[in-house]
Amino acid sequence: MKRLSFLPPLLLVILVNILLSWVDFRIDLTEDKKHSISEETKQILTDLEDVVFIKIYLAGDFPTEFKHLQSELLNLLTSFKSIAGDNFDYEVIDPNNTNDESEKIDLFKQLVKDGLTPTDIEIRSTSSKSSQIIFPGALIYYKDRQQAVNFLKNSVTKQAGENINASIENLEYEFIAAIHHLAKNNIEKIAFLEGNGELTDKEVYDLTESVLQDNDKLNYHYAIERFNIKEFEIDSSKMEADISKQILDLSSFKALIIAKPTIAFNMLEKFIIDQYIMNGGKILWLIDGVNATMDSLQKANSFIALKNDLNLDDQLFKYGVRINPNLIEDLRSTQIPIVTGYSNNMPQQSYFPWPYYPLLFSEINHPISKGLDAIKCDFASSIDTIQNTIKKTILLTSSKQSRINPTPAKISLGILQNPPPIESFNKSQLPIAVLLEGEFESVFKNRILPKEQSIDFKDKSKPTQMIVVSDGDVARNSVSNNGDIYPLGYDRFINYTYPGNKKFVMNAIHYLCDDVGLTRLKSKEIKLRLLDKEKIASNMFLIQFINIVFPLLLLLIATLLFLNFKKRKYA
Repeated sequence: MKRLSFLPPLLLVILVNILLSWVDFRIDLTEDKKHSISEETKQILTDLEDVVFIKIYLAGDFPTEFKHLQSELLNLLTSFKSIAGDNFDYEVIDPNNTNDESEKIDLFKQLVKDGLTPTDIEIRSTSSKSSQIIFPGALIYYKDRQQAVNFLKNSVTKQAGENINASIENLEYEFIAAIHHLAKNNIEKIAFLEGNGELTDKEVYDLTESVLQDNDKLNYHYAIERFNIKEFEIDSSKMEADISKQILDLSSFKALIIAKPTIAFNMLEKFIIDQYIMNGGKILWLIDGVNATMDSLQKANSFIALKNDLNLDDQLFKYGVRINPNLIEDLRSTQIPIVTGYSNNMPQQSYFPWPYYPLLFSEINHPISKGLDAIKCDFASSIDTIQNTIKKTILLTSSKQSRINPTPAKISLGILQNPPPIESFNKSQLPIAVLLEGEFESVFKNRILPKEQSIDFKDKSKPTQMIVVSDGDVARNSVSNNGDIYPLGYDRFINYTYPGNKKFVMNAIHYLCDDVGLTRLKSKEIKLRLLDKEKIASNMFLIQFINIVFPLLLLLIATLLFLNFKKRKYA
């Protein structure tokens, strides 16, 4: 009977394992909770009405970094399947796994047509190295719809390991955002306001339509319209402009974008915008605090920059912010070319940092601005927050070496020849974009209202949000004289596109329109634990000893102890 005493514990272990095989039981012990699935993701997956099927084109013989990305992706999709059950499935495909070159080329062309972006990687072995085209992306199918997801983040400012880490951080967001887009039945409407000299269709084309013709555009997620605040329907009974109808029409939009207006708003227009907010409307304000453009410098060596008076100061102040009539000068800025001499009658150019073009790198841990690459600004102003009941979150700031140039300000290229002393750049992280959230009080409270009895005036809003940015050019793409449209954030002087501009505006709109909290997934942060190469080099012998010799010593000691124990017991 003693020999069979081990059977009950063994049977218990087997039974527990059988029971646990039917249950998805996991404990995430990682510090950054990288294996935890968010509640928003669970909600979307459990609400699926049909099967989501995903074809992943990341298979094959990869370098270590891509194997890590592949492993994390498969872990994520396995978790998705455990949540969605029969309504979720996936397949991993190696597009290079064919000996027919013609067939492979046809497949590559089809994948590009479907929206996947190829990348070229280097495969190294002990005796050779070669290059291979891969597609780090997936095609998602739901009902009769299809969506491409390119999940490799490839920033030129980051190392390969950091790019892979950024890609892993965004995997859950990229896939669940695409699934949510395919599954939702209603598409929200948003509008660009016009009538006060705002940016034109062409100047926001890359934001709305995408110059690259990819899915990174607003009209992929929303129905985009332009709303002219100066055009009214006429009330036939009174033969007057129907203000109530104008407010009602504006309220049909989930969010409103007021992009770089140049003409002052009158009181009626301000009233309509105010009541849109009071009815729960959300606004992205892209407002220049100062009138200043590089075109003015091309016509003369200098110009005087003046306050951009749009008659919005009292309204924004009431909501909780003030855009100051000044210009931020920042040591961290983009460069412009200046002719420094001539050679054989040919002008010779050199590049100099232009302090009025601050370059922003967000350090704010917020879904809108977290992890953004560089954002290019043109003549930005500082923003002050006003104390009231509204919650305020600073989204973008200047660098730690900034200063303020109040208007009227003389703008001259002479600042490059005789730069101010570095000590004068003593302002740190001046706010350039602010998120406001809460119940806003109407700026027209206790004021005389328009003479129309049918207006349902509200003096306090529903809980809502707005974002105020003190540079309208953040959302403006360049348009050449012959009508060519460049990507948003494109710097023609260095032939480079700053990706942060488009991502910031897109994130801002997503946040304002998001009902299920998708943007919260942007907050997931996986710490990149890179090895310290200098420490490795200086402690090479100790590391080798610990990893090679020390385990052997432990094994030897354990063996000697076991032999000694055995000798004593059976001697």
